[in-house]
This record gives sequence, structure tokens and C-alpha cells, in this order.
Amino acid sequence: MVKNRNGGEGDDELIRTTGDLLTDLSRDPSIMQSIYDLLPNQEKIQHALDRHRSLYHQVLDGARDKEPELEAARNDLIVQISLVHGMATLTGKHDPTIPQKLGLVHQVSSKRTSAGGLLVPENFRMLYEGRSIIARASAVKGARSYEVWVCEGDPLVESSWRHHATSGKINRIEITGLTPGKLYYIRIRAVGANDAGPWSNFISMMAI
Repeated sequence: MVKNRNGGEGDDELIRTTGDLLTDLSRDPSIMQSIYDLLPNQEKIQHALDRHRSLYHQVLDGARDKEPELEAARNDLIVQISLVHGMATLTGKHDPTIPQKLGLVHQVSSKRTSAGGLLVPENFRMLYEGRSIIARASAVKGARSYEVWVCEGDPLVESSWRHHATSGKINRIEITGLTPGKLYYIRIRAVGANDAGPWSNFISMMAI
């Protein structure tokens, strides 16, 4: 088996598995169509938004029996938006402007260290675990804790940000206290004995 120069799968294995995939898709063309049907588009997102908005106002007006429908509509809208965000993040590896145009990722400035030598937390990422949002990043040498800040408005306006939590660890920070259905921008930084380090990039997530 010939290994590729990046140390991953062998070329022959990659060719074999891709051939198997194409064979399966040829046998059942409906597989790809089913995948396409599940993908979000503007029409589906608009429909999910209209349904959620309508049910939300009905419940506000006293239709308590609509609460289960509202929850289902909320979850459907969150799924649609999350799928778009996920696809944008994946395509961002080939075209970084796509997630940037959607405000999903904002690269940090050239300032990578603080006066005290603290670095930017690298590999900052977030994911859903059930109904919780979990933030993770690589540990920063010299850090005593890590601050999590959130923004509900324009993430490019500094005054829109507020401190949300402080954690002594960075490998798993549970972000709690967010309003379900609301889109947040989140960033982190390391804090040392005498100063705080530079901000990470910010990432958008919708609370569920």
C-alpha cells in the first residue's frame, strides 16, 4: 500500500472506497436526491421562520396549547440554520470568504500575544451536546483562567460584547444561561496573573 505524503490513507485504499461509494450511488440514485432534499435553502428557512414566528405570537397571545408546536417549530428552525452554518464552515476550507460573509468566523488581528506573553487560544471551536453549547480550545501556557464573552448584536462593535463566564479549564466549557432560539457570537481569551491575552476568533452559535 502506498502511503500519501501526509501520512493518511493509502492511495489504493482511497481509490477503492471511492469506487465502492460510486457503485452504491449508481445502484440507487435516490440516495443523492434524498441528501439534496434534506439540505436547507432560502425557501425552507423562510418557511421555518414564518412558522416559528406565527406560533410564537400565538403562544404570547395565550394559546398555551400551541407550546408543543412552538417547540417543534423552534427546533426545526435551529436545525435549518445549523445546517447552513455547518455547510458554510466546511466550504470555508476552500473559500474562507463564505463563513466570513455570514459572520460565522472572524479572524483575530495580527496581535497574537499580550504584554505578559499570553497567546491566543488556538483551535477554538464549539459544538452542541444535547441542548448545551460546549466551547473547547487548546490550553495557553501561563493562563490561570479563561474568559468567555458573548455578543447578541454586531460582533464588530466592541461595546456589544459582555463577559459571560470564567473557567479554570479550556478543554470543556459549558455555555449556559443563553436564550433558546437566539443567535450569539462567542469568543474567549486567556487570563494570567497580571493581564489578559488576545481574543480568539469569534464563532456564532444559536442557543437551543
